[in-house]
Amino acid sequence: MTVEPVSKPAKIVRTYEAVGDVLGPVGSVVLAARELSWSRHVLWHLFKRDFVAGFRQKLLGYLWIVLVPLLGIASFVFMQLTGILNPGNMEIPYPIYVYLGTTIWGVFISALSVVANGLIANTDLVMRTNIPKIGLAVTGLASLCYNLLVNLLVLILLLLVFGRFPSVWVVLYPLTVLPIMALGVGIGLMLSVVGAVARDVTSMFVTLINLVMYVTPVVYTAEFANPVLQQVVFWNPLTYLVDAPRSIVVLGTVPSWLGYIAASLFSVIVLWIGVHAFYLIKDKVTERL
Repeated sequence: MTVEPVSKPAKIVRTYEAVGDVLGPVGSVVLAARELSWSRHVLWHLFKRDFVAGFRQKLLGYLWIVLVPLLGIASFVFMQLTGILNPGNMEIPYPIYVYLGTTIWGVFISALSVVANGLIANTDLVMRTNIPKIGLAVTGLASLCYNLLVNLLVLILLLLVFGRFPSVWVVLYPLTVLPIMALGVGIGLMLSVVGAVARDVTSMFVTLINLVMYVTPVVYTAEFANPVLQQVVFWNPLTYLVDAPRSIVVLGTVPSWLGYIAASLFSVIVLWIGVHAFYLIKDKVTERL
């Protein structure tokens, strides 16, 4: 009897590869819209919680929404009245000019800061729930929109005090502010994922971006004797994003439609890049928080 040799079983080689959808720029925006729509009820409750908590233990409560912007312009108005600050020639009363300028600039900085710190402020929810991270990042914007509407009412009162009536185009004010808010959100989304790794990046960037206010016609007109500064102001997209909403409310016109449209397109591109960058890096955030 012959014994046949037992053949060895064939060796099976398996290769494991990471499988995941690599989102393109368009896919990132579509996914962001879906996740925000899915989590809208949760985000609304988070907004109410943060809004009430923000004013619950303050002496003047909700009046701070009105008083803070008025106190913010007091120093500029004082310097203008005493001659320390020469803001240039303008068709708008200076208190109204600086109130609108600082309010619109505040929308930009607030949107940037709120979104940039959104994940860190909601660390527990990021770690323990499946709420979309982009929803937690932008939840603070609801309070910003509320403050913007309150500031618009204060503005109308200021106009009446100075004997001016708002333009019929004042209803477009919230829409004309959207591009500068979008710019802040786009930058904030990029900083939110980077800031989860390096916590000081956001504060350093906000400090640096505030310096840009001095080359933006926020508290003065863009009339400079120095031609170099004129060019800086001219090519600064924030110049048109601040000036257009202010002019349309009071004067009913936009000084440079072309500049405003170009700056708005720039804001949309930055927002698009911010959303895409957020989805590329967001999965690394949880382990860093």
